[in-house]
Amino acid sequence: MVVQAGPPARRSSGGSIRRRRSGGGGKRRRRSSVGGGSGGNIAKRIQNVALGGLGYGLLVKHFPQLPRIPGIGRSGTVALAVYFMKPKSTLLQDIGIAAAAIAGASFGETGTVSGDGDEVLSSD
Repeated sequence: MVVQAGPPARRSSGGSIRRRRSGGGGKRRRRSSVGGGSGGNIAKRIQNVALGGLGYGLLVKHFPQLPRIPGIGRSGTVALAVYFMKPKSTLLQDIGIAAAAIAGASFGETGTVSGDGDEVLSSD
């Protein structure tokens, strides 16, 4: 006795990985690393930090009696305050970055960081 086999079993396509075909003649797209962290447009980052420096300058101009932590000076105090606040505002973040750059530049240029008018920390 011969038993005829039924139709072949169908398999569902669920779970398989489908690839999209690009319509541009087989050219591959490359992912860009725009935004976030260290990647992105350097010109835009420099512009933002420059605006942060402007914000820092206006802050110091309008509030000359900002508290200072001895040993790190006014710019270091602002940078440290922004670091601990961890603000969501990118402008405040850029002010902190600019203040840290100003503190580092003044230490690199003069070898000292001023606290309350005294030269507290030196590179010697």
